[in-house]
Amino acid sequence: MARVVAVHGAFNELSGPHELHAKWLPALRDGLWQAGTHIEPTDLRICFYGDLFRRDPDLESPEDIERSRAGAAEFLEQMGATDSVAAIGKFAADADRNRTLDLIATMNLRSDINDLINARFVATVHPETRVLIAHSLGTVVAYSCLLAHPEWDIDTFVTLGSPLGGDMASALLPPAIDGRLPFPSCVRRWVNVQAVGDVVATRLDGGFTAPVEEHLVDNGHRAHDPVTYLNSRETGDAVARALGHRSTVR
Repeated sequence: MARVVAVHGAFNELSGPHELHAKWLPALRDGLWQAGTHIEPTDLRICFYGDLFRRDPDLESPEDIERSRAGAAEFLEQMGATDSVAAIGKFAADADRNRTLDLIATMNLRSDINDLINARFVATVHPETRVLIAHSLGTVVAYSCLLAHPEWDIDTFVTLGSPLGGDMASALLPPAIDGRLPFPSCVRRWVNVQAVGDVVATRLDGGFTAPVEEHLVDNGHRAHDPVTYLNSRETGDAVARALGHRSTVR
């Protein structure tokens, strides 16, 4: 069984668990390489739920589906007048934030989707799982499941580009305790990695009933990209330590 379980965020409706595994494994290996260790393909498993948000032409009108893609069309039109990296970065940031908000709203309104996501999560995590890595909206999904399963034994919870510390995800979170959210009792260590310029990501330290370790990284113009988060030294170090490897990170 996989020692590392990874949970994706938004914009994966047209992907699948095997495709994400093929993309995320090399990125995580690059992060672990910086920590002086590695994992095998069987050590990583993806908790996938993106297909639950894939649009259904039998239930939605063609007009509604086209309207959902208006942002991409507008971007392509704008890019005809500029090749600015800053413009690309701004569009990507806005798209990440807006799509995350859209999916959070859907999850808040449809308990059936939440039930399906939770079932897939439970089927993915096993007693051998030592590390749970979650990106973006996946951090909200993972956090909720961890709270619901105090019997699990997770050494390290690694959150990448997480909105858990802001208002964006508040509709899906439990009530705060004296202004702080509960720290999952099944987790020994929580590491939060936030990239400079990531408009979805928030700091988490001080917002929970136990400490969360904070790390700031530079992902360049790909601020919210899961790949650049996974291949960072900070992510590699957190995973290496959780798997019992002595990290070489200084």
